[in-house]
Amino acid sequence: MDGGRVEYKYLVPNSLLDRIRDDMRPYTDLDEFAGKGSTNEYTVRSVYYDTPWFDCYEEKLSGLYERKKFRIRGYDHPVESSLVFLEIKHKHGDAIEKSRAPILNRNLKDFLAAPDLDTYVVSRNKTGLEKRYAHQFLYHYHRYGLRPVALVVYDREAYFGKFGSSVRLTFDKNLRGAIMPSIDMLYEDEGLEYVMRNSSTLEVKFFRRSLPAWIVSIIKRYELPRMSLSKYAMTVELLRGMTRSAHHRVHFTAPLDTQWVGAPISRSA
Repeated sequence: MDGGRVEYKYLVPNSLLDRIRDDMRPYTDLDEFAGKGSTNEYTVRSVYYDTPWFDCYEEKLSGLYERKKFRIRGYDHPVESSLVFLEIKHKHGDAIEKSRAPILNRNLKDFLAAPDLDTYVVSRNKTGLEKRYAHQFLYHYHRYGLRPVALVVYDREAYFGKFGSSVRLTFDKNLRGAIMPSIDMLYEDEGLEYVMRNSSTLEVKFFRRSLPAWIVSIIKRYELPRMSLSKYAMTVELLRGMTRSAHHRVHFTAPLDTQWVGAPISRSA
């Protein structure tokens, strides 16, 4: 895994983004990956897997202290050398850990049909961790009958703290998605429904149990509510509701800029 980190999420109206960026500028550097494009952001694409009983979704709604999410993640738009990642996100309260196994996107369907770790898993070092993580993903994939439930797409603007790279901040914008996708839809842009259009999620990841003072100051200045903003759960909640409304005329409010999966945790850090 990539090590235990603490993750806090805050709801940010898009009208405040420029002001918060200005306040952050003395303390942050743009993530090198985000800086490669002209817009200083990149697109994150994930197909989330769940059991036939939506156990991961239900565990999130129940607020279980320990839970897992399973997803296949890619970035931007596909090219011949594009990697995708088999990921398990482990959550222990506010602490998170991720295991990731890279595979060439062009080999993904073949791998899922006949999972040969030696042939398909891309090893970046000699530790064998990538194959172990792929094996863990496959264990859950087959043991629990995981299936693709939601495609979640958003645009990420990412920063590192200047005075310690252990602090990472991201604005996740234009959250959109689809439910019951096929794995072929990972890079799909057409037909996605907006889940959050007028607000973004500020995610703060850090290794210490206290936030730097400058982050606390910004959070308090703009009264940013800390919330349990699961992109997967919000996408499922919205799009399942829209499906119910379309088929059974059940009312559902959308997009989720004022309706949340989870209540505010705190208005302070």
